[in-house]
Amino acid sequence: MSTGPVVVLGDLNIDALLAIPAYPAPGGDALATRSGVQPGGSAANTALLLARLGQPSRLLACAGRDAWAEPALRALAQAGVDTQAVQSHPSAPTGLFFIPVTPDGERTMFGLRGANAQLDPSGVEPALAGAAWLHLSGYALLEAPQREAALRALALARARGLPISVDVGRFPALQQPELVRGLLPGLAMVILDLPAARALVGPASGPAEAAEALVRAGVGLAALTLGAQGAYLRAGAQTASQPAYPVDVVDTTGAGDAFSAGLILAQRRGLSLPAAGALAAALGALAASVWGAGPALPGCAEVRAFLAGRPEAAEILAALAAP
Repeated sequence: MSTGPVVVLGDLNIDALLAIPAYPAPGGDALATRSGVQPGGSAANTALLLARLGQPSRLLACAGRDAWAEPALRALAQAGVDTQAVQSHPSAPTGLFFIPVTPDGERTMFGLRGANAQLDPSGVEPALAGAAWLHLSGYALLEAPQREAALRALALARARGLPISVDVGRFPALQQPELVRGLLPGLAMVILDLPAARALVGPASGPAEAAEALVRAGVGLAALTLGAQGAYLRAGAQTASQPAYPVDVVDTTGAGDAFSAGLILAQRRGLSLPAAGALAAALGALAASVWGAGPALPGCAEVRAFLAGRPEAAEILAALAAP
């Protein structure tokens, strides 16, 4: 197994979170009971968590030259993420997302992607130097020039024989179904929910049928996230149904990004399909049990403690201990 980094291409943001008791009627008020401002973004979260789990990672993103860029990059560097490939745009602001969180832990996002969409394709080839894996956030496919940078990264990774994973995201799947569908053949892994899968492969009665269609389209591992119902994985003819781990849900921000990091690490460490699902589900559950994403996401110690004593834990804990 190559010891090179996982290159994660996508968004780097600042998240402004507010815990609200309920959404007000239009024109009304909702007074928060808790707040927080911290680094986030789908790609940044995944890269940060991979680094915390002992997997070298490199973020390929674009920030602004403003007050938000420095704390975001500092948090990533402190976690061990290689940020040398993060670009700086002279006029676009660092991505900023306002995230209300209701008492059930469900988050809603209102955001400005800002500098994220300005990622320069010329920085892609240097960022892939020595890489062992490419992971793409589907949001990178929404706007140019970031979309062109993502497509260039995919082409270079394919030419170099690198495994590629894509966390599709529901919004990108609904906005760019033909583009995403065309990327499926040869992908090592895709992660998506059932509505996104249906946008790509057509009507599907459930996760098993959707995953089968994705594998037929040329995907190595199809991972369907099902919220409170857990996840469904298919690789070739092998399948695994992973129940959701029960936790006290505080905030679901970053839970999907943590799930993706778990699957990437599982693939890198050669875990079985059931163990891969269990690790990803554990990380997603732990992420949902804390306030915010970014630096709040769990690391190896939290995962070990969470899985200790569970029958599915032995293979996972051995993989986490591996260099």
